[in-house]
This record gives sequence, structure tokens and C-alpha cells, in this order.
Amino acid sequence: MPKNQDEIGALWNKTGPNGEYFTGTIMGENVVVFRNRFKEPGDRKPNWRVLKSKPLSKDRPSDDSVPF
Repeated sequence: MPKNQDEIGALWNKTGPNGEYFTGTIMGENVVVFRNRFKEPGDRKPNWRVLKSKPLSKDRPSDDSVPF
């Protein structure tokens, strides 16, 4: 149980071969957060994209070799 009643999750900063990203949990959902590589200065695209985290399988790379 979080100490702050307004807290809905937590993220951990990681660095892979393609840059910085975050992993964690938001409202009980495992998530991974990647920088939006397609953002241009002045556009309205988000800076970061939040995705549901998928369990690692033998066919998928580990955290440290995220392909995007």
C-alpha cells in the first residue's frame, strides 16, 4: 500500500542500447514507457508512450535489448 493516497503506481528508469525507458506498475497494470522517437519540435505528439508490459518469452529479447 503506498504511503501517499494519490499514488497510482511507480516507474523505474532503465537504459538500453536504444536509450532511456521506464518500467513499472500503474493502477496494478505492468507498463513500459518509451520516448516517442517521432515527435518533432512544436507538434502535439506525446513525449513518451505508455504500453502494457508483455511477459518475456524465449523468442523476445530481454529488457536490455529493447528494439525501439
